[in-house]
Amino acid sequence: MAWQPLCAADGGVGWPQFRGPAGDGHAPAVEIIDAFPAAGPPVLWTRELGQGYSGFAVAGGRAYTQTQSLYEQSLVCLNGDTGATIWSYSYGWPYDGGGLYPGPRSTPTVSGNKVYFVSPQGLVGCLTADAGKLVWSLNPNEQFGGRGTEFGYSASPLVVDGLVILPVGGASASVVALNAEDGKLVWKSGNKPASYSTPLPIEWQGVPLVVALLQNSIGCFQRRTGELWWELPLSQGYDEHATAPIYREPHLLITGPFQSGASLYRLEAAEQRCQPKLVWFSEKMSNDVASSVLVGDTIFGFDLREAQSRLHRPSRGEFRALDFLTGQVLWSSPEPGHAQIIAADGKLILFNDRGGVILAQASADRYEELGRAPIFPNEVCWTAPALAEGRLYLRTQTRAVCLYLGRTPLDSTRHAISVAELPTGRRFDPSVLIGGERDYPATLPQSSEFARWFAWSIAVLFAGLVLVGICRRLIRVEWDWFDAALWTLVLLAGAVAGTALNRLQSQYVFTWPLVLWAAFQLTLNRSWAVRHAPLWSWRRGSSYLVGLCFLALCCLYFHLCRWLGLAIEWGFLAGFAGTLPAGFVAAWMGASERRRLFVESLALLASFASFYWSAVGFLWWRLG
Repeated sequence: MAWQPLCAADGGVGWPQFRGPAGDGHAPAVEIIDAFPAAGPPVLWTRELGQGYSGFAVAGGRAYTQTQSLYEQSLVCLNGDTGATIWSYSYGWPYDGGGLYPGPRSTPTVSGNKVYFVSPQGLVGCLTADAGKLVWSLNPNEQFGGRGTEFGYSASPLVVDGLVILPVGGASASVVALNAEDGKLVWKSGNKPASYSTPLPIEWQGVPLVVALLQNSIGCFQRRTGELWWELPLSQGYDEHATAPIYREPHLLITGPFQSGASLYRLEAAEQRCQPKLVWFSEKMSNDVASSVLVGDTIFGFDLREAQSRLHRPSRGEFRALDFLTGQVLWSSPEPGHAQIIAADGKLILFNDRGGVILAQASADRYEELGRAPIFPNEVCWTAPALAEGRLYLRTQTRAVCLYLGRTPLDSTRHAISVAELPTGRRFDPSVLIGGERDYPATLPQSSEFARWFAWSIAVLFAGLVLVGICRRLIRVEWDWFDAALWTLVLLAGAVAGTALNRLQSQYVFTWPLVLWAAFQLTLNRSWAVRHAPLWSWRRGSSYLVGLCFLALCCLYFHLCRWLGLAIEWGFLAGFAGTLPAGFVAAWMGASERRRLFVESLALLASFASFYWSAVGFLWWRLG
């Protein structure tokens, strides 16, 4: 018997799981408007939701998603019409609250009167959909030694045939199947590390199978027994497979991340099983966090060529249409951007990572836009949307909005606002403080990059020390205040140098470590210079002020890294511990009555070197 798409708790189709009823990005039997009104589609509700990238599962007029606050992670059930919270179930502490990408990633799954969820740590839970009461929970990620999801477990639970199927990546447990009623293990299979993609149920000649993208391969398992039918290698080393495969019997499409391209395989009979045979490979479709959809014989999706979107710029790539059976590019357009896709009523609903919603024709001939509305213009949006009963559910990392796209007019008593009334805020563009960007900012820099940044920082510091020497010979003032002014200049020079270098040459340079260290050394110097002053004297007060400025600068640096998606924010803040001995020596020499510029300069260079390389060592230890 062929696999049937999940249905909503009330028997309707709804949007009960990631990528819709059949897990393919389609909203069947849904009629939507042919074009957006001039003011954009009506907004039914908007609300703050908390941190997370979890999408919505919609069933029975309710919308389920996962989120986190400052003190907990939770699964929340919202009224689909109003956005009001019906119930909330807390299941753990916040995940990566101070990191680059905080919060849950997985989208819940609704099946019957049960809702299933997975936390970023791999905790799997089953709740009653009506009241949010716990039925069972366990952590197969811990139980089977899961590998490959260190970024945070992101796959959504696949509920099919009375099973909850999940990639885990443990020894003899690449994929596991749990009993949907009680969570007991039914089968486990495979030995390869997992990845971030949700498993896809397929049928081949009437046999129920499930395919799972793993870290460096794709595996095909007999769905009822877990028997591994075949495994196909895809890559080597660390790799992220986060997007969904596409299947139309007997063809299976796999799209890889970051210029790794797409491959179409035909599943052919081989010794009472099937084996994949390559039909075509194309470099023109590499998906990242946004999966493609298949409409008719056309694949629609964004080909990500370089880095993902940031607040100050869009993702780099092209939105494309490819022929499913040949891989031929039918058309390309930069207009939609890096977009999540829902196919409905012969049209495409695109939610791009710049926060815009676009309605386009699902045409193989050309890109034809039918409407566009800026919903979250100052945010980066990576969460897949959901469509149910004409309602489009959208989410950013912190907020949610529900739009109405149905053909049937809204009830005249129903209050809706326009897109223009949605709350927005102007965001500071952090790129002006850097002047450039690494191609892959969220990855750990290579040793050659660290060495280049260090060399440029030393050059700026050396220029500052030369300036100090010249000024000391020409100007006679009180030394501690004079040095404070000079250190402030060095600090500013470090901030400006990176920006200027990144605008003048192609190799990216990051000199903010010099800025941090200069502020830290200034704080040490000032504290040492006034160490004998009374506790509440104005001289001691000046050291407190310098210390507060130092802390404020650290906060600015941290948020600058977060804005730009840099994976090094904590590393250089940890470098202060490594430079304390050398920093105090340099401060003591700077306060000495018989100070010598050459010796003091060597101490300062040693202080910066210890700060820089201890921070790099910390980063290699934590992220390498």
